[in-house]
Amino acid sequence: MTAAYNSGSTMARTLESLDPGTSVFAGATRVGEVRAVYAEGNARLAELVIVHWDARGEDVMVPTTEIETIDEAGVQLIRREPDQYADLAPFDPAGFPTMKKLR
Repeated sequence: MTAAYNSGSTMARTLESLDPGTSVFAGATRVGEVRAVYAEGNARLAELVIVHWDARGEDVMVPTTEIETIDEAGVQLIRREPDQYADLAPFDPAGFPTMKKLR
């Protein structure tokens, strides 16, 4: 299985235009919603999607390489079980001063 995000792909443009509030799924389970999309410095390609993870009650950083697809239902993550994402770090924007919010 390959990640949906590849440089120059149409998915890259989709990530940059991903709207806050979009549902995020691990398999059939809705795990949260998109809060924001970030890129490094002046880059225009998304590197992180910030997701409010419902079960944790906090915003976490999801690398774009973890996104399998984006469709009308929302964002589908590569790993199919929500507990497989227990390692996602909480997001504190103050800790990432060089990251720029795209959406």
